[in-house]
Amino acid sequence: MSSQEYDFVVLGGGSAGSAAAAEAVKLGVGRVALINEEELGGLCILRGCMPTKTLLFSAEFLLHARDCREVGVDLSQVRYNFSTIMERKRRLVQRFQSAKIAAMKRGGYSILFGQGRFTSPQTIRVGERNITFRTCQISTGSTHAIPPIEGLSKIDYLTSDDVLELKAPPASLTIQGAGPVALEFATFFAALGTKVFLLNRSPILNQGEDPDLSNQYKNMLEHHGINVYAPAKTLRISSTPAGKVQSLVEVQQRKFLVETEKFLVATGRIPHISHLNLEAANVQHQKGKILLNEYLQTTNPRIFAAGDASGNRLILHTANQKGRLVAKNVKAFLNDQPLFPWREEIPITVIFTDHPYAEVGLRQKQAQQAGYSVVVAQKNWANQGRGIVMNTRPEEGFIKIIACQKSAKILGAQILGPRADDLIHTLASTMYYGGTAYDLLNMPWYHPTLSEAFVELAREIVSQCT
Repeated sequence: MSSQEYDFVVLGGGSAGSAAAAEAVKLGVGRVALINEEELGGLCILRGCMPTKTLLFSAEFLLHARDCREVGVDLSQVRYNFSTIMERKRRLVQRFQSAKIAAMKRGGYSILFGQGRFTSPQTIRVGERNITFRTCQISTGSTHAIPPIEGLSKIDYLTSDDVLELKAPPASLTIQGAGPVALEFATFFAALGTKVFLLNRSPILNQGEDPDLSNQYKNMLEHHGINVYAPAKTLRISSTPAGKVQSLVEVQQRKFLVETEKFLVATGRIPHISHLNLEAANVQHQKGKILLNEYLQTTNPRIFAAGDASGNRLILHTANQKGRLVAKNVKAFLNDQPLFPWREEIPITVIFTDHPYAEVGLRQKQAQQAGYSVVVAQKNWANQGRGIVMNTRPEEGFIKIIACQKSAKILGAQILGPRADDLIHTLASTMYYGGTAYDLLNMPWYHPTLSEAFVELAREIVSQCT
């Protein structure tokens, strides 16, 4: 049994872990080690953001080909090769992973392989090694959340990991869930011609307070051939003698069966922390989440948490930000200096369907609940110059901006439509610098672009401000 000592030990080599380790080295924290349980790269590169967006890029061509006749192009003979799509995905993942590993090896910290498990408030065991640390970050990522649906454990269901390794697309597919993973895979398989059924307990985008947006998103999905049942209850799941999956579904007190070749569970992710023996480290957790203070410290002040393992906002850029903040706080802690609080000032969400959905800041109801007197401006892409040229349908979305009535300060926005994933960052930048609708009015907007919608909406907001 060997023993090693470090000033800072990072459990997990994903986005939050590698960001924290690299930043700690940069800040001169001392001896830094990163313990990684599986292959290097992290969820985003290996089984998350990058492989799914690669698949969706192929899907875009198929979806747009169906509508080409309306703009004078006949692509009715378009075909796809599933093996080529999946091979491209594998090749790009390997490319991204190699770049990530190379960056980590240049990071100036030790990389240890194996599953780490706490044995005391300042020690971790990794295989035959005992690691003593002065400070530590838990960033062990997340795992699939499996809902307690009757019969689910008895069938051979798919997770997003399984989908990425399929050899052929299913003829039909039921997807349980309506978060980003569910919606993006629904889009992908619908593009391939798979008959897709989407089941979810709450409305699409969980927009009970904004039914217009929920309905527009649902209409867009249905235009692509996706059968959407949301809100709906999945009461029971079973296998048929022919090997298919049968789901008993209830919608508005009406029960019916959905039968498909495959069943995908995409109901979110939960922190991957059950194996860590947190009790030995004096780290408290509740309902599967580590208890953290505003400095990202656990109930053991020497141990911090970041990334998916911290249980909130399972998004790469947030994981990176939290990892870097932990590194700063580790240095402050070791030098008996004040720590820095976590502040996510401008939350951004993007769902890469076709068309994408993106939001930043507060929704209208949230802004009102926060005490703001708000004004709202909204425009359909089907009524916007460039949107018309791009043949955008009324059901394919809009842009909505929420602002403070007194100051015209931008509080939030929602965009459903072409290039929403990129457009949202204009408003995020405006908000980051405390910008107002007046600032948007004063900026130059090239014509004809989708971005011109910002100045049109800014003008409408200013007209409503006092």
